[in-house]
Amino acid sequence: MNLITVDTEKCIRCGICADVCPVSVISVGEDQLPFVTPENEKRCVLCGHCEAFCNSFALKHERLPETQAVQKDKLREITPANMAEYFRSRRSVRTFLRKKVDTAVLKNVFEIVNYSPTGVNQQRNQWVVVSNPDLIQQLAEAVIHWMKELVKAESDIAIRLNCAGLIAKYEQGKDVICRNAPSLVIGYTEAAYGGGMIDALIASSHLEILLPTFGMGACWAGYLMIALRMSPDIQKIIGLNNSYTVHSVLMIGYPKYRLAKIPYRNAPQVRWE
Repeated sequence: MNLITVDTEKCIRCGICADVCPVSVISVGEDQLPFVTPENEKRCVLCGHCEAFCNSFALKHERLPETQAVQKDKLREITPANMAEYFRSRRSVRTFLRKKVDTAVLKNVFEIVNYSPTGVNQQRNQWVVVSNPDLIQQLAEAVIHWMKELVKAESDIAIRLNCAGLIAKYEQGKDVICRNAPSLVIGYTEAAYGGGMIDALIASSHLEILLPTFGMGACWAGYLMIALRMSPDIQKIIGLNNSYTVHSVLMIGYPKYRLAKIPYRNAPQVRWE
């Protein structure tokens, strides 16, 4: 079976499919029709660019499922003005309503986030969603215990993270680790995959930006993220071992408060050459 099938009646011989292929596996023949040699088939990364950019709907990638056409009427709603306002009003959420996050809604969110870019279309991002309050508390307590060990050992990390101060606040009843979030989203990849950190951070950033469209918000759980990277015992709590690397942790839920003003930002530092 050929990697691509081209409807010669629909194909307008534009060459776009070959032009957008990120690994240049598509060639154009003397008749201006696209084709893929058997040797090049092995290099295809299954990104689907060739089919996605064929505006005449003449090309079908035979190793990918059927896809749907872009609903351009919905894309008209996106403008520079409303996108700018959306980005500028994005804020980290650290105070949440005591409202459980709907699993069905999160499944929808992940289906969308799954379209975030990955290196050479590897698609190796994996996730753990923790919504059990007891398990979230167990993770927070495990991080505090880990911090106490760092303080005891007089570790430089303990000073940089202000572990003594965080421990004191936690013991006073303030959850400075998980912020009483209804859910945690933990992003990880196989440790052997070199592009895991970049792929996971891109996907997690897309997740954070997407959540407000579902009425939710997020905040990066930095202390838990660092602890999960460094402590095998804490990794075990979420069922991971040293064959995986945690790259991101987000606290998510429904914001208790709503933004009224766009916060100040310093001017962007850009050098134009």
